Amino acid sequence: MLYKEPFVLYLNISVCLILLFLALPSLLNKREELKVRMAFAFVFFVVIATCLTNLLVLYPGNYRLVFLGYFVFFISLLFGPAIYYYVVNLLSGQVSKNIYFSLIPGIASVSYGLYLAFSDTIVQRKAFQRILEGEDLFYEITNLLTLILTLFYCVKAWVFIQKFQNKNEEYPHSLFLRKIAWAREFIIYIFANVLIFLLLVLVLTHEFAVTTMDMDMIGMPVFMLFVYLLVAMRSMMMYKDFEYQFILAKIEGERELQEQRLKISGDLHDSLGAQLTFINTISDGLKNAPSTAEATVKSKINMLADLSENSILELKNTLWVLNTKEIHLQDLKEKILNFIKSASEAKEEINFNFHFDVLENFNINSTQAVNLFRTVQEIVNNALKHAHATEIRIKMEQEGRNLLLYIADNGKGFDYENEKNKSFGLRNIESRISNVSGRMNVETSADNGTKYVIQIKL
Repeated sequence: MLYKEPFVLYLNISVCLILLFLALPSLLNKREELKVRMAFAFVFFVVIATCLTNLLVLYPGNYRLVFLGYFVFFISLLFGPAIYYYVVNLLSGQVSKNIYFSLIPGIASVSYGLYLAFSDTIVQRKAFQRILEGEDLFYEITNLLTLILTLFYCVKAWVFIQKFQNKNEEYPHSLFLRKIAWAREFIIYIFANVLIFLLLVLVLTHEFAVTTMDMDMIGMPVFMLFVYLLVAMRSMMMYKDFEYQFILAKIEGERELQEQRLKISGDLHDSLGAQLTFINTISDGLKNAPSTAEATVKSKINMLADLSENSILELKNTLWVLNTKEIHLQDLKEKILNFIKSASEAKEEINFNFHFDVLENFNINSTQAVNLFRTVQEIVNNALKHAHATEIRIKMEQEGRNLLLYIADNGKGFDYENEKNKSFGLRNIESRISNVSGRMNVETSADNGTKYVIQIKL
């Protein structure tokens, strides 16, 4: 009886301590959901519980505690379901309620354990002796069923993983794809090694007369220690990779957030900036108005109220456009017309000329719409503030799916190459045109006005 040798005691205690040490990092990894961590730790706990029970019951020959072995079978029989539960929850799936049927063998084992617990010592001794001699059919079947259930649930978990096969486009997140890869690798490890162990049990017990006790007390701890070392090492490597991907995703999220902040700041600069410029212009006119011009002052005050209301509307428009998937060209035309109307009322001395015949009322996405509209706003706003122009012309033409935008003024002009590196507004215009894959050409010189020619594909 090799299982009674002293080294078996040290072997099982060592295996329990090592497995506990291997399970702790995953259990304490707060990046993962608690139920996922608990399921993974339970896979280790099954072997630990089995080894400890063997030490308490089989190693010392304590037949009075033979019922504990059947209680622990309840835990062992959950080894396969725990693997399935871990994989499904790792990939954020829904565990089928059919998993509860796996409790039936465990309940039967506990029931038999209760029967033995309340039986007299004669029944307990006989049951223990049958186990030692490998003649307890219930014990042998339950041992075998633990391995078969594990193989079944490995196959079930593999079928679940295959649902994500060739779906990289639906699941582009690299962290999720790595979890799929790890789940696939984990199932292969467990299935292959449990199958090998099952074959070893069948061959060694039937062909080489190795006792079930020797397999439970020596073969199982040694084999499972080797398997779990591989699993734990790969798990630690994968979770280090998960941690790395989590940090990358966090950095990417912060980068996208910063881009959104810049985009919104640009929208606010173009929309509210233009409205506030008009308000400032009218305010200056009121300051310089003669005291007799009471009707004019009243008109300007009304205009100020309108522009203030428009500023609020512009803020709402910014949020609305950003959240709208597509807009028609006619909608864009009307928004530009409304803007030009407000600008002409604020600058009565400037002649505005706008022409846009919508030949085909194409749908355009919100990115194109907002960037075109804000570009017109920014260019006109710059002309009002800096050009000292008396005329601003805006013309839009359709050539199939191409849209051409011309904006020109007869103002004083400026050094574009020099100013574009200093002006947030000019940089913002270039960025907007780039965002819609458009092209822009600027012609300007001192005392010769400024002309923007912009082309984008709808």
